[in-house]
Amino acid sequence: MSFPLVAALLPLLAAVPLGLLGTPRQGAVANLLLCGVTFLFTLGVFADPGAGLVHADRLGMLFGALTGFVGLTTACGNLNFVAASLEALSLRRWRLYHAMFQLVLGACLLGLYADNLGLLWVALEGATIAGTVAVSLTRSASALEAAWKYFILGGIGIALALFGTMLTYLAAQPALGPGLPAMSFSALAAQGAALNGTLLTLAFVFLLFGYGTKAALAPLHGWLPDAYAEGPAPVTTAMSGLTLNVALIALLRFRHVMQENAAAGGGAMQPGPFLLTLGLASLLLAAFSLPRRRDARRFFGFSSIEHSGLAAFAFGVGGAAAIFGGLLHMILHTLVKSALFQALIRAASWRGSAAPGHYAFAHLRGLGGEQKYLGWALAAAMFALTGMPPSGLFASEFIIVSQTIQHDPLLSLPLGLGMVLCAVPILRHLGPLLFAPSKPKPAQARVETGLVALHLLLAFGLAFVMPLLLFHLLSGVAAGLE
Repeated sequence: MSFPLVAALLPLLAAVPLGLLGTPRQGAVANLLLCGVTFLFTLGVFADPGAGLVHADRLGMLFGALTGFVGLTTACGNLNFVAASLEALSLRRWRLYHAMFQLVLGACLLGLYADNLGLLWVALEGATIAGTVAVSLTRSASALEAAWKYFILGGIGIALALFGTMLTYLAAQPALGPGLPAMSFSALAAQGAALNGTLLTLAFVFLLFGYGTKAALAPLHGWLPDAYAEGPAPVTTAMSGLTLNVALIALLRFRHVMQENAAAGGGAMQPGPFLLTLGLASLLLAAFSLPRRRDARRFFGFSSIEHSGLAAFAFGVGGAAAIFGGLLHMILHTLVKSALFQALIRAASWRGSAAPGHYAFAHLRGLGGEQKYLGWALAAAMFALTGMPPSGLFASEFIIVSQTIQHDPLLSLPLGLGMVLCAVPILRHLGPLLFAPSKPKPAQARVETGLVALHLLLAFGLAFVMPLLLFHLLSGVAAGLE
């Protein structure tokens, strides 16, 4: 039995009965059970990474387990979200919602475990379609507009990525000949020096903008804030955020092939400047967009653009330490952002509705005095996003900044400025959230609060008390991809 194949196929196949059978609550319970089993399979991948088109290298193992864990905790919080929002969707749409939840999870795992350019493209195309359907489920005018924007921009990105994939296949012909080897990431990395460098550079440009769209890098980022703000919260925020990781890892793998060819004099351009430019543009875009956002989910959508840009920037800096910092940043951001959205969904439900349109910061004022556990959990998750100590993100951002100073000191100025400008709007919202006047009510420590604490503790532990096994795993991955 191939654990990677089963881990990816189980959610994809389970989406069919979920879309046809059961009540909303039954679907939520089934989602939780399926995500629990899927998570166990992602852990089994460490013992049996599989072989062939779907198998896991060390990078896939690590992010596969992270994806399975976030899927499981999101499914736990999803139980209360469904119970609090039963009237928001019809029975048919609730079934479709549960099916899309599993499709996004399965597509992300398939993209992480695929050792084939075409299979990766299919996985991200599937995630795009599932995300589009999920965003449109409420059928409001703004939700349909967001879904169309997601579909059009995602479609453009996927089309560019497909053309880049075909060019990569052509670039591999001199070294690997026709057939599946020319589509294999492991084969391409091993023969990177022998590829056609000119075609590889052209392919990378298309792939950068194609998968960069899915990673929400500027200038094709516009789908993400609207998608976060309009769809059912768990599937369009915590789950859709996982697709950013798949796209960034795809770019990192292609960057490695480019770097190998350029270092060997094969004619390819250095990939670093491309990634540095889009990464810094995304960071600065978020820095100047965040202060104007009043809807919390849209606000944190721009925050995801910031952190995606930071990871891409780290990959552009290059070197084992910078790539280590970028991968660690992706892991920590995924944990923190998932925690934040779980707390945000619960907070909106407590104040009357978890439906789109009820996530304004003004709607959440005084939460710390009214529900201290929930309010402080949400505030802790928000503070963690700033990257200020003791946030786990401080460790990864410190690595990225220090490596930037070593490799290109001039770039450290806009990098540091962008990070500060992104942190300030978050800090401004903490005071009203915690201390605005409100009527105290009996505090309740719910399941979501515990999940938020678990995510934040994991993020802190992985940053400052990193297990030696994880350190060696990440170090080996970074050294192999520098």
